[in-house]
Amino acid sequence: MSLKALAMEEQIIEKVKDKIKIGIENYRSAADAPAKVDVYDVIEEVYADHNPILGDETKISVEESSGCLRSAYFDRKDPVERTHKQMISALMEKGALSILEKPAESEIEVADNIKLVGRADRVEDDVVMIFRRVSELPEIPSPEHFIQLNSYLYIFKKEEGVIIYFDSEGNEAEYIVPKNEKLFKETSRRARILNTLLKNNIIPAIEPSPQCTACAHNEKCYYSSEDKQKWGFWARGKWRELKPKSIL
Repeated sequence: MSLKALAMEEQIIEKVKDKIKIGIENYRSAADAPAKVDVYDVIEEVYADHNPILGDETKISVEESSGCLRSAYFDRKDPVERTHKQMISALMEKGALSILEKPAESEIEVADNIKLVGRADRVEDDVVMIFRRVSELPEIPSPEHFIQLNSYLYIFKKEEGVIIYFDSEGNEAEYIVPKNEKLFKETSRRARILNTLLKNNIIPAIEPSPQCTACAHNEKCYYSSEDKQKWGFWARGKWRELKPKSIL
């Protein structure tokens, strides 16, 4: 091959290299540009759809009335922004059992212009079902789940319900729950209390439970550990000195 031909070949190779380099740089620039919709937008949207915050104070959810009223109040009045990890974890937890669900939504009046609203996992002709995933199968149902299912029995006008727990290995435990009028009256009373507190912007009292440590609103209820010397709470062991933290 002549020197002239070699020179032309080298020029062609250099031009190809330049074009490849420009193409890579353009691709990187495009990749760095923010996408119109990314996975985090999807996570936030789906989480919001599956965990709606009721804006209507005349409607109280079964989850709100069966759980901590203080947490329910803060979810509406002073919500905490969940991390994407917390949101995707909740969605994965729910999604794992969604194939078993045939969800139904309804409501029941518990006072003048106050309704208890609920969404059961599955409603059949003669039974209401709720599915829960746990790390270890419980010996007895969780009180919160018991209260929720009992509420659904009244909302959907059924006489019997079932709580089904699944662990990570696929083992399951079922608990049959009959209707309990006294328990439903207490749940209705709590719904009315939350309605009154929301309307008057009054923060509910602290309801200590094992769920407090993982609650997103924990810091709004208790002083952090670095304040223990100030309060002398842990040092003296005076549990009655534990006081709610002023928020508003």
